[in-house]
Amino acid sequence: MKRRHVLFCLILLLIAACAVGVWGWGMLRGSREDVAVHIDRFDWVLDEYVSLGSGTALHRMNTEYPQQTKLLIEDVLELGEVDDPNVERELRQYYLDSTVQVLLDEVHHQYADISDLERDFTRVFEALKKQDPDFRPPHVYAQISCLRQSIVVNDTLLGISLDKYLGTDFPLYQEFYTPEQRQQMRRSAIVTDAVSTYLQARKEK
Repeated sequence: MKRRHVLFCLILLLIAACAVGVWGWGMLRGSREDVAVHIDRFDWVLDEYVSLGSGTALHRMNTEYPQQTKLLIEDVLELGEVDDPNVERELRQYYLDSTVQVLLDEVHHQYADISDLERDFTRVFEALKKQDPDFRPPHVYAQISCLRQSIVVNDTLLGISLDKYLGTDFPLYQEFYTPEQRQQMRRSAIVTDAVSTYLQARKEK
């Protein structure tokens, strides 16, 4: 147990190093093609449905992102069962709220490009794969949780709520969060938060 705790602490130190950009590429060669991270923009598909009432976007949510949609509706927003015939309308109305629209606009502005996050996730997953060849990286995706949850995890998915990482000085945060809480609500904390939450969930199984 003590050995596992030490290993877990070492991994967290590695994650922190990656988050500030100090981990070298040269040490992590070999299996990069297996762990290269592309963050799926589920948030864009959802926004298309919300803003345009797009049937195409809704179809994609139900066919390309069924697990993400189910997690969002049932576990994050707690709107009901995903197969409820009225839940899609409730979902759209939820996101059309004026406060949520402020979050959506700011996410669009700050996270149009997330290639830096993809590089940092790739570096961390490479390191974890190097330490444990059986490690299987989760599928990483972005969402808007309406300030409900920062990170969402299941067996194969790792969801990042970008609306929880808009910066310590984001005006809306000051209404709901303490200064201490806001310190973690910044872009540079995403990789550390996400990977540590995922590893902790795996450890608890």
